[in-house]
Amino acid sequence: MIAGEIDQSLSRINNLPLRSVGRAANMLMLGIGEFRDSFSRVGRICIVSEWALHVQCAWRICQRGRINLAYRDFYYSASGDPLDDWGTPGNSFFDITSVPLNEQFLASPPYVMSISVDDVGGFSIRLTQDYRLDVFPEDSRTDCEHWRLFQSGVEQNHFVFRET
Repeated sequence: MIAGEIDQSLSRINNLPLRSVGRAANMLMLGIGEFRDSFSRVGRICIVSEWALHVQCAWRICQRGRINLAYRDFYYSASGDPLDDWGTPGNSFFDITSVPLNEQFLASPPYVMSISVDDVGGFSIRLTQDYRLDVFPEDSRTDCEHWRLFQSGVEQNHFVFRET
């Protein structure tokens, strides 16, 4: 996959607000864009952001020269101890740190200002309020998905990046 295709796909979220940060196991889930109603898989009405970015490789969210949240935070407690049950929601440093971050993003969301893509599927998203999201595939396997971007609740093809 070439950088141009990645750049074109990610350009759809330019100028949109970052609304939420969450996880499913060790996959980062970002909600980007305005909120809207949608239906869950079991037919219930739920609120989703326009776009979802799911990241399954190394990543970090930085602000003013400090890493606020990063991939390895899934695996440690707030006190820095390794977690055996890191997949249990609420236990990890990620879970604890993402709560105030989400509150901040709801009250005053940072907006996507620019996106730069590298030649191996990684990218950096610069946001207002001096935030930056860095995503960087960190293995050479060709059989795994690194990240995907899709419209929440819309039955369309997802843009999926896996090393080729």
